[in-house]
Amino acid sequence: MNNEDNINKKIVMVNLSMPDGKQYDIPLVSKTFSTGREGFYAQIPSMVYNNEVYGGQIQVWKKGANQNK
Repeated sequence: MNNEDNINKKIVMVNLSMPDGKQYDIPLVSKTFSTGREGFYAQIPSMVYNNEVYGGQIQVWKKGANQNK
């Protein structure tokens, strides 16, 4: 990724609410997925919840008129 790509990144914040009420704010950066869809993405290497370690990822993408709902 070149420097211009980094400058043009957009960020959205997602709030993850756990069953006990604990909340995590997760930043997602803009991304063009391999399918060509545009959206936002975050890789979560680790987070501790209820004394257990979790990891994962969050992906959201723009849906078009011709895409499955």
